[in-house]
Amino acid sequence: MKKIFITLAYIIFIAGNINAQFNKAGRTSLQFLKIGMGARQVAMGEANISSVQDINSIFWNPASIVGISSAEASFTYTNWIADINIFSGAVGYNMGNLGTLALSYITLDYGDIPEALITGTSGGTDTRTGNTFSGSDVAFGLGFARQFTDKLSIGVNLRYLREDLFVYTSENWAFDVGSFYNTGWKGIKIARSAQNFSTPARWLNTLEEEQQSFDLPLIYRIGTSIDLLGGSDLLLGGDPLKQKLTFNIDAIHSNDYAERLHLGMEYWFLNMFALRGGYKFNYDEGNLSFGAGFNYDSGFANLRVDYAYVNYDFLKSPHRFSVIMSF
Repeated sequence: MKKIFITLAYIIFIAGNINAQFNKAGRTSLQFLKIGMGARQVAMGEANISSVQDINSIFWNPASIVGISSAEASFTYTNWIADINIFSGAVGYNMGNLGTLALSYITLDYGDIPEALITGTSGGTDTRTGNTFSGSDVAFGLGFARQFTDKLSIGVNLRYLREDLFVYTSENWAFDVGSFYNTGWKGIKIARSAQNFSTPARWLNTLEEEQQSFDLPLIYRIGTSIDLLGGSDLLLGGDPLKQKLTFNIDAIHSNDYAERLHLGMEYWFLNMFALRGGYKFNYDEGNLSFGAGFNYDSGFANLRVDYAYVNYDFLKSPHRFSVIMSF
């Protein structure tokens, strides 16, 4: 129990100091790695690493994929800002005592971008050339997690990353690690994860110019959750008349911004309908989020459809849709 109270004290300490930290924005590359995947997780204010144990957890905390009962597959579509579309998906299989294996991907296409010069050829204010260029991001991952005791799980996720923009390309290998601990007391769970350990991204081009390098966004998460209503067996075949309400807190530390705090809530009714909401502190945009989910068991497979909306004040508010099938 001492570890639990130390963790809670650490999170509360961060909450009280998030606005006093120096922001270091603009120091890292491959920014698409910070975009949340999975409508369920995003709707909860991205506070999820200690309560959610589905296949989309591979994008947040690889240790949590041990919650897959047999086989699970997911697909997420994100209508991002500037008319950018993001697609992600994952498949996982629980091999029993051997552990759980997962494959994942993320793709992002910037579309056609008008080309412009620093100074217009005609000396006017319109510097567009009439040509276009494009860019894209991809990430492919192979994850593995194992439950070492009835309470502790540890996982790792190896990812291949690539970013293309105009004639420039960067390729990297990165890995994530995570742990998940179920205290077994009043539904309290604790989790930690660290993402994007890698060498700096280097940009290559066909003109043999001098290379530039930038660090990847290294993200540390520590979170805890508690079941305020109902029990952890709700989504695992428990009494379908039960309700469940879970409260989540995640503290975030990264190498390109000050500390942040995420709060999230999830409410299940009749094991079929879910309502979610969350709030993120120390963000210029995208603080408030909410969403819903529908769970249906066909007998052959369990189907869940999730939706998430994130409120942006000055940019286009993104929508996310996820479909998860469990066998």
